[in-house]
Amino acid sequence: MAGGQGERFWPLTHAAFPKYLIRLDGKTSLLGRTYARLLQVYKRRDVHVVTTKGHARLIRRELPRLPAGNLIAEPFRNNTASAILYATARIARAKGPSETVSFFPADHLIRNTAGFRATMQSATRLAKTKDRLVLIGVRPAFAATGLGYIRIGRRLNGFPGAHEVAGFTEKPPYRRAVGYLRSKKYLWNGGIFTWRAGVFLETLKARSPRLLAAFDLDHVAASYNKMPRTSIDYALLEKADNLAIVPARMDWCDMGCWDMFLEKAAPGGGGRNYVSGDVRQKGLKGSLILNATSRPVVGVGLSGLIVVSTKRGTLICGRGRSEEAARFS
Repeated sequence: MAGGQGERFWPLTHAAFPKYLIRLDGKTSLLGRTYARLLQVYKRRDVHVVTTKGHARLIRRELPRLPAGNLIAEPFRNNTASAILYATARIARAKGPSETVSFFPADHLIRNTAGFRATMQSATRLAKTKDRLVLIGVRPAFAATGLGYIRIGRRLNGFPGAHEVAGFTEKPPYRRAVGYLRSKKYLWNGGIFTWRAGVFLETLKARSPRLLAAFDLDHVAASYNKMPRTSIDYALLEKADNLAIVPARMDWCDMGCWDMFLEKAAPGGGGRNYVSGDVRQKGLKGSLILNATSRPVVGVGLSGLIVVSTKRGTLICGRGRSEEAARFS
């Protein structure tokens, strides 16, 4: 899934430069990394990209070896429920309702390919065997308010590490997120989903009939004008009673804000600095300065700051507050 408008990485990202094009190392985009990782697990012919017509050119340029028929272009951005329904219905028609389909955000950062492969093998085996919508759960590292939380239920016999889902809460307020973190009974929703196409469509029919009734694979553009604009989390995951969870065996980062970017991109980790562009600094500590303009940025004696300067604007905020600052973009 490659979409979004890049609001959380303002002012660097925007509609014409979405987050998945960010290059942590200055070479390979997050989208390119995701595609390369998937090719370590799946055959090229089985990897598709779901995007909007407005982003199709960006995808083609970034992934020149993507088979022509594997680009699924939505008429316009309508959130993840529409994108996932469109892609699943299209694959179900081509491959049949028993086909197992997995969804991956294009902008996640996962470096442990072996762990990723093992995780997806477990999730796929479960989805092929049981009438379940399988989620990947990640052990929470802090009280995030921008992620979904999955309550761990009973173990699923015959599937090591897998559990039923006892509850799903999308983006809780901070106090509730703190409680989830302390309880040890919750995992973050990793945003990676696996299911048989037919199981997904039947569950959607039962739990979100309005969304399914509005969709017609033969008239996609007209359907999108009727379909509610909602996420798969709200449309289905909070309502379904056939969810299962497989814990992630790999590192995972959704790259949701500049703080996370600093944590993952800075040499030696987030305690170091990340500097890019024409930046002149002295005494910089634990900070990010990214300059995408032709004018220099000078920093002296700065500690714990995030500074991003582009032609579109300049962001200056304390470390740990970039998600908050994004609201003003």
